Amino acid sequence: MSIVGPILHFGRTRADTPAIVEGKRTLAYGEFAAQVLRTATHLENLGIGPRDRVGLCLPDNSDHLISLLALAHIGAVSVPLDWRAPPPDNARLVAGLNLTCVLTETQARSAEGWNNVPFDSAWREAVARAMPAAASQTVWNDEFVISATSGSTGAPKFTVMTHLQYYFALVGMWELMAIGGPHRFLCTLPFYYSGGRNSCMAHLLRGDCVVLYPSMFSPAEYANTVMRYAITVGAAVPSTVRQMLAASGDEMLLPDLAKFFCTGAPLHKEEKRQALVRLTPHFHERYGTAETLAISVLRPKDILERPNSVGQPHSLAQIEIADDNYQPLPTGEAGRLRFRGPGMGTPLPGSAAEANFRDGWFYPGEIAHLDEAGYIFLRGRTSDVIMRSGAKIYPAEVEAVLAEHPDVLEAAVFGRHGADNEEIIVAFVVPRGQPATGELLAHCRTRLAPHKVPRQFHFLAALPKNTAGKTDKAALLAQLADA
Repeated sequence: MSIVGPILHFGRTRADTPAIVEGKRTLAYGEFAAQVLRTATHLENLGIGPRDRVGLCLPDNSDHLISLLALAHIGAVSVPLDWRAPPPDNARLVAGLNLTCVLTETQARSAEGWNNVPFDSAWREAVARAMPAAASQTVWNDEFVISATSGSTGAPKFTVMTHLQYYFALVGMWELMAIGGPHRFLCTLPFYYSGGRNSCMAHLLRGDCVVLYPSMFSPAEYANTVMRYAITVGAAVPSTVRQMLAASGDEMLLPDLAKFFCTGAPLHKEEKRQALVRLTPHFHERYGTAETLAISVLRPKDILERPNSVGQPHSLAQIEIADDNYQPLPTGEAGRLRFRGPGMGTPLPGSAAEANFRDGWFYPGEIAHLDEAGYIFLRGRTSDVIMRSGAKIYPAEVEAVLAEHPDVLEAAVFGRHGADNEEIIVAFVVPRGQPATGELLAHCRTRLAPHKVPRQFHFLAALPKNTAGKTDKAALLAQLADA
């Protein structure tokens, strides 16, 4: 028994129920399960077997999901790669992983020296001819997936999740989703980043229909897609939510959604409040990591009461705040956020990810505090903390203040060393109107302590984003260095 079990079960009990909708193509659970088993046989015919590591450099489509499950069925380990990334970036991530091969689309950019297996006409013909694979010998403690991230230093971070760890992580995610009955989930998120891949798996393993749609779209197109496919659950990254808020008019943009989750990074409190009014009254913010999947959710009533929080964790998550010596801190004090539970992955030995795990705890690199009810309040990344006059300054606090200005669409704050070796606070601002530097200074001085007020402002047309919609801090720091 493995993570593939529910799909095969639904293939028998809900054979005609739609599993995946992709453009004009609909895969019912019966055909979806059959495709997984035929693909598993073809992978075995290629010589891929238990514990082999296989790269998935595939677009965000049904082939990607089928391959992920087929590899799991035969006991192989998937290593998702960003198919949009330049080949050298992926080559850096997979160096040392000893991949058996990399599954690629024929038009995808691949690195020389990899054993590339293209999804071409020959692949599809071979899968169509293959007999469904026999019963799986995979067990719950076998490795399922290796998540690869580059980290702020550029050193690859690899985290392994077994079938059992992944299933427990999904159990926590289902609890946070708090939905009953069948649903139709609209996925516009990239599969390389855990938010898209895990959201699809969470819905497929409960028998829902997943509608796959390209990740590049306009707010109006998103709303039309929700109506056209009768979507009940949606998810988006903060940059997309901000585009929707900017495009929304007097009428609510997504009034019929049962749940809408913002994931990837926290929004500012006013943005969350606006989302409840201008997007949907069922707006939620979800916080998680690739190593744990979803950890917490901020529900609509929480947005009204604790808008600066990222919500309460699920019941399988043990959350604590620790000091720099890894000792637990009292409620209300800020320190290092840490997590442990059955749905937590483990670092690949020798990987840079080992630095984030200690004594059975996972440290996601966040500075946070908890309140009496267990709500998590993020202050910023440990790597981003700015030291000035002996005090710690959390960029998220300064960014939130800047976002409250009516002429600021988005902001990112960093520290850089000045002539006196003290860190200077630098703000990158995407203006909505035409705010003057003096106006923003005055706005910050009335809301922040003097040592937290930015000394420099840089105005940009847009903040650089990665393919997950998160602010690309490395690109901003490069701009800062050039300046």
